[in-house]
Amino acid sequence: MKTFALTFLLTFSIASLAQENSGVTVLTLDDCINHALENNIALKRAKNGELIAKANHFQAIMNYFPSLNASTNYDFFFGNFFDQNAARQVSETTNSSRPRLNSGMVLFNGFANQYNLKQRIQERKAAEENVKSTQLTVETNILFFYLSVATSKETVKVSQDRVNNLQEQLDRELKRIEVGVGDPQTAYQLRGQLSNEQLNLTNSQNQLRSNLLLLVQEMQLNTDIAYDISTVEVSDEDLLLEIDPFDVVLSESLDINPQLKGVEANFEASRYALKGARATRIPVFQVTGTLGSNYSSNGARNPENGEFEEDASFSDQMRFNKFEFVNFSVSIPIFNQYQTSTNVQVAKVGYVNADLDRQSTINTITNTVQRVYLDLVAGQQTYLSAKENMEAQNSSFEFVKKRFDVGNTDFNSYLQSLRNKNQAEFQLVSSKYEILFRKKILDLYRGK
Repeated sequence: MKTFALTFLLTFSIASLAQENSGVTVLTLDDCINHALENNIALKRAKNGELIAKANHFQAIMNYFPSLNASTNYDFFFGNFFDQNAARQVSETTNSSRPRLNSGMVLFNGFANQYNLKQRIQERKAAEENVKSTQLTVETNILFFYLSVATSKETVKVSQDRVNNLQEQLDRELKRIEVGVGDPQTAYQLRGQLSNEQLNLTNSQNQLRSNLLLLVQEMQLNTDIAYDISTVEVSDEDLLLEIDPFDVVLSESLDINPQLKGVEANFEASRYALKGARATRIPVFQVTGTLGSNYSSNGARNPENGEFEEDASFSDQMRFNKFEFVNFSVSIPIFNQYQTSTNVQVAKVGYVNADLDRQSTINTITNTVQRVYLDLVAGQQTYLSAKENMEAQNSSFEFVKKRFDVGNTDFNSYLQSLRNKNQAEFQLVSSKYEILFRKKILDLYRGK
């Protein structure tokens, strides 16, 4: 174990030192996804929306409990007035206080509280699924940009290989010219074509930098730091892995898709919102209670002996004048400027729109999965053809190159064979990453 630990630490230190010396931070696909999930603003807003939904859910639960409020005051009266505590007309300056403890509770409001609670539960589910849906979008975007960088790196390799081949032929032809057996025209053609391919290489490198910048920006990292991605390794077995039937893929995608779960939760929430709006037409029964007392600087009557005590203290008067009050009331809605009818109509429209959103989301997911699935199937067939074409073009190029080296074929034939070889390489790389991208998209949609 000690040997293993030392070996691991040494390897990690060497790798870290090499990376530090190179000045380039190499990122894996998991690194990119984690950075994006940590920094994405839309995801942070979705999480804030989830916090709001949780708060609304908690409040809907608290609506079942009675309210409790305390109040007090301290007044100064000047002039003539009737002092209820002293039970007489007074004209001197008077200090008074009326502390109260009030409580109220709705006994029945047409099940509005129940509908509101169920609505908030569904809204909380929708907010939670929205977070997951936003995460899925972030992961999909990162996957696209990441594979775009990987494709661009392969394109640069193909272009570099083309430049190397032409440079090799140019160097060979220049040496032949030096010994008097070369063809200056061929050298000029090679030099011109080499310049053209170097320009193509520069454009490919610029495209790689652009795609890498888009990836870094999507992760919202510091663009002043140099980044690169790790090599994407994929085998033929992975690329040509048998695909599950479309019905299975679509069913799993619809069952697990967070966006669809979110709109379904919103649909249920809108249904309870409509019921809650209709419930406001039903009378409301509630009970209220008050516990309080009074104080006056003019004194108060002692209820125990019926005598009036002018010098009764504040605490004594709190005890003398204590009272309890309970009230049961009913509120019957008759006319409120059509506010209830308007709210019901708005809730109906919201319910219909939520149903339309649900149907639209199902159609969108179905269309997306179907398109990606068919592209994946077609991509596998394209990959097989591109692989066969690559093998054929490689063999053809090697044959033409040998003939060109001994002067048995012209430059144009050599160049055309090189172009065919490079085009076959690009098509193979492109089809490989097309399969990889679509396969991972389907895996994301299926929750894998």
